[in-house]
Amino acid sequence: MDSSDQVHDNEEVMALIQEGQPLSDILKELISLRRWKEKRIQAEKQETHRMERMLTRLCENCKDTAARWIRHQNGSTDDLPIELLHTILRFTLPPSTLLDPTPSRGAQSLWIRALMIKKGLSQVSKRWHSVLLPFLYEEVAFRHATQVRAFAASLRGNADLTSLVRRIVVDCPVISEIRDVVIGDLAYILTRCTRLRVLVFTDNLFVMEDGDLRSVALYPFPSTLAAAVETLSGTLRRFEQWPQGGGHHFTFPIRCITSCQQLTSLAINIDHPASLEPISFPSLEELDLSQEYDVRRAEHSGRFTTWELPLIKRLILPMATNIQGEVLLKYGRTIDYLEFRDHLDMAPHLHPESSRHPYIDFLHLCPKLRHLVFQVKTSHLSDFQLLNRFQAHRTLAYIDIWVASPAGALRSQFLALRQARKLAPGVPWKNIRLLDRALNYIHTRRLPQLFPPDTPEDELPCTHTILGLAIVHAPWGVYRSDLDVLYPEDSDSEEASDSEDSDEDSEESSVDGTFSPATTPSDDTVTESEDADGMDIDPGLV
Repeated sequence: MDSSDQVHDNEEVMALIQEGQPLSDILKELISLRRWKEKRIQAEKQETHRMERMLTRLCENCKDTAARWIRHQNGSTDDLPIELLHTILRFTLPPSTLLDPTPSRGAQSLWIRALMIKKGLSQVSKRWHSVLLPFLYEEVAFRHATQVRAFAASLRGNADLTSLVRRIVVDCPVISEIRDVVIGDLAYILTRCTRLRVLVFTDNLFVMEDGDLRSVALYPFPSTLAAAVETLSGTLRRFEQWPQGGGHHFTFPIRCITSCQQLTSLAINIDHPASLEPISFPSLEELDLSQEYDVRRAEHSGRFTTWELPLIKRLILPMATNIQGEVLLKYGRTIDYLEFRDHLDMAPHLHPESSRHPYIDFLHLCPKLRHLVFQVKTSHLSDFQLLNRFQAHRTLAYIDIWVASPAGALRSQFLALRQARKLAPGVPWKNIRLLDRALNYIHTRRLPQLFPPDTPEDELPCTHTILGLAIVHAPWGVYRSDLDVLYPEDSDSEEASDSEDSDEDSEESSVDGTFSPATTPSDDTVTESEDADGMDIDPGLV
């Protein structure tokens, strides 16, 4: 406090004394003023410490600008350092990396809508364009041959873009007249994207024009493209090969990626010729064999049993193909996550007998298993009674069940059984959940991990909104929020009252209280151009 302020305070104290104020009242006011001043000084110290801690994360040139914004002084977004803008955009932009571009097509798919939001923001100004570039190009999906050529031209015109790409999905058919050109551009893209982490191929790139619509002929994997994939050995972390149906799939030269030192996840068709060869992936932690469409073939014996996967922890297996026992006998001792998927619901048709349940029959081969995920044949409550057939397991803690729709009486009865702990009394897991198969716009492979079952119950239920579509994460399951609107809790109880044991189920369901009605999802009014189905970024902008 300077001398002028001290003189002014002394004058105010003398004025109070001359007015006849009791000395005790004056002392009380002084004491309260002193306490207020001490609290204010303490708050200022905490704010200064918080600001210094935030500024330590920035470069020296950005600290002055950031300090003015933290102190709530005037400024524009152009003054903000790029690190702060990137942090803000990470929290506000739709998480396209969680959306799957392959299940659905068209301008209204969530992945395309997320891309168009990023593209619209990048056109606000030159400054915003430079800030949005990492978000625009972090994930690239090719659905048309013209997109491959346009993206290759963008990379040739701006070499700085090559370090921004993290994931590439190749899902475009190519006619024979321009096939060599497109393959050359794609090889150029792969060799230039030096920080690529995820690479996905579907059969579309290799489909051969054939007049006989009853058969599908495929081109062989080009050697130039195989050589380009080999250049990713230092950065590639996940490789995916997804068949599109039919009896034949393109044969990817699997040895192109055996040298990838950071490869931790691999998704490949189950009838790949390399599955019978001795191959080693020393860093692989996840193997996904679930995308199998040629289920007519009964002989898959010995596949993947000659591979060496010393670090494997997660397995995703098909329900319709009889390889589960051999694969789990080979790798079941080390895995802690096991999932059985049936994408086309073929298992009930190929194996109608009710006694075949691989998620029960082979559980003893996985002594370290903690998280089990499987898909039931139908959505009837009787399917959940299969849980009572599980034998006691020492480490199994969580079970997730894929169902067509966890709504109506199914949900009420499941909640009642879950609340009463009537499911699988011999297994000491902490949680049993339902997963909504309608959430196919999310990476369904990652859904059980994106919404982990070990989330504390005091943090649930919670709603996650992506482009107007809300996902509810409750202790008992993960599902679309519109189910709470279409099937509220009261109607669930009414439907359950017409079924067997309705009185008991209704009482226990009301006690559980693990879900709350969500708001109706709002319609997203994103407008898009006719060529919005892909990465048609104007080369002139970059």
